[in-house]
Formats: sequence, structure tokens, C-alpha cells
Amino acid sequence: MSKPLPQSPSGFTGKLFGKLMEWTNAAAYQKVLQALAPSNNERFLEIGFGTGRFCEMLLSATTGTFVAGIDPTETMVETALNRLIKKGSSDRIDIRQGTDDSLPWDDDRFDGIIAIHCFQFWQDPDLSIAEISRVLRPQGRIIIAFRDHSTNAPDWLPNPISRSGREVENTISLLEKHGYKTTEYPAAGSSRILRAVLIV
Repeated sequence: MSKPLPQSPSGFTGKLFGKLMEWTNAAAYQKVLQALAPSNNERFLEIGFGTGRFCEMLLSATTGTFVAGIDPTETMVETALNRLIKKGSSDRIDIRQGTDDSLPWDDDRFDGIIAIHCFQFWQDPDLSIAEISRVLRPQGRIIIAFRDHSTNAPDWLPNPISRSGREVENTISLLEKHGYKTTEYPAAGSSRILRAVLIV
């Protein structure tokens, strides 16, 4: 069985869907950038980067910043690479195809990690947070933005936390289990935003 379009945007239809999501998520991108508070010369990883719009914003907001990204679909990798290379950012990016539960980077690699509207697609969120913690340096931060699925979550969502009826509370509990101090940042429309700092 093929995956639903939101989970795996591919081909021409996937590109159109990606642009729609980019437009829909514009307010969330701005709030996530504020919550991340990037500094110059830091290293960031975006999980589920889609069209690459947030990577582009992050590179534009700072100097000397390096941005890596991982996304499960070839279409989004191609779209994001084309966008960022046209902006002249090829020496500051590392865009790859892959999944949230197996990150192909060394330990303590990043100062910050961003996941915008992809958390609900993580099949094993405990494993994914453990993997994120491995590549995040101590005192690094993760920003997770998601539409609260506490009511009427689609049955096809892979993430059990998103289907639990207590998505925000259970996500915070998961992050705290892995050694994060977590606060909820002001929402962006329907998007809830969590900012978590790795303290152990």
C-alpha cells in the first residue's frame, strides 16, 4: 500500500503539495525561526525539510551557518537542492534522503535541530529522539512544530503519540525522558511549537 501524500510527497503531485505546504506553513516558519534564535557560525539539522524553504530562511538569517537536512522522499531532496544551490548556498548545506530514526551524521554534530510538521510521521518517536540526542551537542536545542492532533487524529498517522489524544503532553514527557528541558513557545495559528534544550 502506498503512503498518503502528506507522508510521502513525490512526483509532480508531490511538488505541488510541497508548495502548498510551504505557503500554509509560512507563519510557523517565522515562529520556529524566532524560537530557534540562530547565531552565526552554528550548525543546524532540519528533519523533513520539504521544499527547503526553512533551510533557505535559516541561511539568509545568519552568516557562516551550516545547514544539513534529511527527508524521506527523492522529490523533496531534489526540490530543496535546486532551491538552495540557486541561492548560492552549496558550500553551506548537506541535504540527504533518509529518515528521522537513522541520522547519518557524527555524534555532537549540531547546535540545533528543527522538525516542522513532520513529527506525526515518525514511526518510533522514542528511537528518533534518541537519535536526535546523539547528533545534538550538550545544551543544543530542538524545535518541534506540529498541528495538535489531540482530537480526531487520522488513523493512518504512524506516530503513536500523535494518535494518543495527548500529543503535546506526551511529546513533552518523551523529551524530558531523554534529558531535555522543554517549554511551549507561542503558537503559530494551528501549529503548536515546543522548544527543548538538551541538559544532560
